[in-house]
Amino acid sequence: MAYSETVILSGVECDYDPETHIALVYCSNCSERNEVEVFLDENGEPEYAGFVCAKCGTFNSPEG
Repeated sequence: MAYSETVILSGVECDYDPETHIALVYCSNCSERNEVEVFLDENGEPEYAGFVCAKCGTFNSPEG
């Protein structure tokens, strides 16, 4: 994947691949980077449903 852009999720800058819509997002519990599907709305704002950390299993909500 080519993480050629960045998006701001919960106040944190994350690497983003616009072709696959994947961002590398850090877990709020253990700081593991997770591949998360993120789409940009018509205004360029990121939208995602949250994710479960692949390392510790913590649910990370989109609100942070």
